[in-house]
Amino acid sequence: MGDMQQIAVPGLPAGLAVRALSSALGAELRGLDLSGPIGRDTVRLMRSLLHEHCVLLVPGQALDEAQQVRFGECFGRLGRTLGTFDILRNVHPAIMYVTNEKADGKYIGALPDGEMFFHSDTCYVEHPCVATMLYAMKIPSSGGDTRFANQYAAWDALPDAVKRRIEGLSAVNTYEPGGTDNYAVPISRSRPTPNARTWAHPMVLTHPGSGRKALYVNRLMTEYVVGMPRAESDALLGMLFDHQEQARFVYAHRWTPGDVLIWDNRCVLHARSDFDAGQERKLRRVTVDAEHTEDALQ
Repeated sequence: MGDMQQIAVPGLPAGLAVRALSSALGAELRGLDLSGPIGRDTVRLMRSLLHEHCVLLVPGQALDEAQQVRFGECFGRLGRTLGTFDILRNVHPAIMYVTNEKADGKYIGALPDGEMFFHSDTCYVEHPCVATMLYAMKIPSSGGDTRFANQYAAWDALPDAVKRRIEGLSAVNTYEPGGTDNYAVPISRSRPTPNARTWAHPMVLTHPGSGRKALYVNRLMTEYVVGMPRAESDALLGMLFDHQEQARFVYAHRWTPGDVLIWDNRCVLHARSDFDAGQERKLRRVTVDAEHTEDALQ
């Protein structure tokens, strides 16, 4: 990481350094200890870096659950983990462990093993989380990397004809691919409950903070385009999936224990590479459901 380009930040406090993670997206902020109190100016700096670079890495941390929750709350109201996992007994409701640990031969955490295609967290509910944060605890010797794809850049690079074709269209995202077949109507009309695990969202998202447009479909969870014949929908989505996952839009993060990484879920997709299931991989996750306003810092 020594060859990453330094990012000039006016008024950056002494002892801090900011570098680009890649040409596609991402910034690394060094020199912070997140285990202690975090001042308003530091919070503003981190929010600014996240909004501008979409992914923010703060390496070299040693955080317990409460410290990670407090750090997550700098960015907004935290979500609650809905799954029931053995490892979550008596922990903060915002915490989820992404781990392949086992007890009595059974997994005790979430998302334990294997490759995971590009996706956007909770895109299958009415109000998806705005950001996700992972803290690396145990990492296998190889594999298990997390890749991030810049969907601002993916949108910007689309031909104008494709942009005109998909603006105004919605697509159904589901937690259980293949479980929906009524592709002529938006799922959000037929299943309007807050806990639905299938939901139709615009295929082009305008970020409320930046005002920029981002492509908002993904290979893992986007099922079909609302109101479009299935064959046409499949062809269109397949083309978009291939486009948005191009290497020029992607940064691949090789985890080091102590890494804290947060990304903007509205303009970034993420994926996981495969790894040896016999090696332990453990990360602790929180999500941000809604951003705080600047007034919350006063």
